Amino acid sequence: RAPWIVLGGGSTDCRSGSLPWLLRDHADLLFPFWLLMGWKGQTKVGRDGWPADRMMALLLLRHSEAGLTRVGSVRRANSDASWRAALRLPWSEKPPTEKTVREFEAFLKQPHPDIERPRFELAFEHWTRLALEAGVVGGDPVWVADSTPMWCFGAVLGTVRLLGDGLRSLARRWARARKVTLQTVALEWGDALLLAKSTKGFFEGTDWADTGARSTVLTSLVTSVTQATERILADLNEVRENKRKGLARRCRNLLRVVNEDLEPTENGGLRVAQRRSARRLISHTDPEAQHFRKSKSKVCSGFKIHAFGDAVSGLFLSLSVTPGGLHDSTQLVPLLVRAKALHHQIAEVLADAAYGGMQVRSDVMQACGVKVISPPGGDTRKGEGLGKSDFDIDFDALTATCPGGVVTSDWRWNAGGKVRNFVWAKGSEETCTCCGACPAHRPRKLKSGRQGAPHRRLQLHAEEQGLRAVRVEWEKPETRTRYRRRGEGERLMREVTRRGARRAGAWGLANASLQAHAAAAVSNLTVLAKHLAAHQSRQEKAA
Repeated sequence: RAPWIVLGGGSTDCRSGSLPWLLRDHADLLFPFWLLMGWKGQTKVGRDGWPADRMMALLLLRHSEAGLTRVGSVRRANSDASWRAALRLPWSEKPPTEKTVREFEAFLKQPHPDIERPRFELAFEHWTRLALEAGVVGGDPVWVADSTPMWCFGAVLGTVRLLGDGLRSLARRWARARKVTLQTVALEWGDALLLAKSTKGFFEGTDWADTGARSTVLTSLVTSVTQATERILADLNEVRENKRKGLARRCRNLLRVVNEDLEPTENGGLRVAQRRSARRLISHTDPEAQHFRKSKSKVCSGFKIHAFGDAVSGLFLSLSVTPGGLHDSTQLVPLLVRAKALHHQIAEVLADAAYGGMQVRSDVMQACGVKVISPPGGDTRKGEGLGKSDFDIDFDALTATCPGGVVTSDWRWNAGGKVRNFVWAKGSEETCTCCGACPAHRPRKLKSGRQGAPHRRLQLHAEEQGLRAVRVEWEKPETRTRYRRRGEGERLMREVTRRGARRAGAWGLANASLQAHAAAAVSNLTVLAKHLAAHQSRQEKAA
């Protein structure tokens, strides 16, 4: 038991083992001064502000309820006895306003002056460290890494509406910045689309199934967007300085849609490009959000939550939120680095096939000394034929033996100089007993359908030796038995999403990251509260 744990009496307002009970009885340890220093009202100059520890407690209580807005949290704090007890707020005093809550969230997104990291990340790690000191993690933890989609808050639009609606929104901003009417801007630009109620309604009567009609609409929109952005960027000095940054950002986003979403046709027109790109914009209000696939049949729009924690205790050790197009494996090393800084006893991590690449395994082992237990990449075997694993490779002598027993020591590097290619001498297929099934000797099919020269090359993986060792390890029964416990880690992501983190509650990646960290912190503090309540119950029974 950690030395800071002081178990006190209960209250009818806060049930023992609940989050309000923990926030009321251990506020001094949960909200130290160094964490929240700099919040308004702490200096001698100016009027007093709301205490930072109460604002942080209100933020945690808000995210303990899925989908609760700032206004809803203020109303709840005004009438709920357990919330007021957690905030240590007398009934004669009103809770903070929605504006104060919004200002405090902006304060948490600012970097701490001493560590240069967002304050909400430091708060999450502080609470996680307290849970570890209290002994929440037992002697046989199951460390799991996983990810889950987070839908963005902004409206997701298609290419036509991104151009049309974005142009009309830009015109309204430009009119407000110049303090003129939208009709004035429409007359200056000579574009009637700015006064339309909707983009699709302005082009009413267009046959969207016709390629030529769609190309005409796209060409018209691109011309209007190009001319509008050129006008605004050239005349930015005419508006107030605090308006220039937002206008320039909207112009860049519109030009980004033109460059990334469209491609020329054979007839000189334009069409929507059928390709994936991480730079494609999907929302003007959430420019950092991206389209990505959760599976072959499920397409998501927004961000992705990456988490690492213990599946047994349900404790999160590290968390990150990224644009949806970023691959899961890119976040495993940062997650483990932050987790190892809090808890050194991490020897292995269970993860799905997205983390099974050899580059990820070597990076994790080199940076953190942690073994990744994940399904390895598939073999090159097709149907009932032979695969690369059927060839014996002697990595010390640098020789390869085909299934028919023919040995070769002739190898060469590929064009990049990273992959070895073993080559069998011409005529070796005559001594092979594979009956033409060996991929090193079977005839190569040409595009014309004719049979080409026999294929006598075996291309290895860049880390073929390590890949073969991983596949041997994966076939062991004890490894499969250990990996089956990865399913318990699904509850970690469920703890975050059931507290409202499935959909972002505000625009931008920073707000999404704050929301996800707050939901994970509530989960960790709930686990800590239950752990302390169980310890208190055992002490009372012993007494």
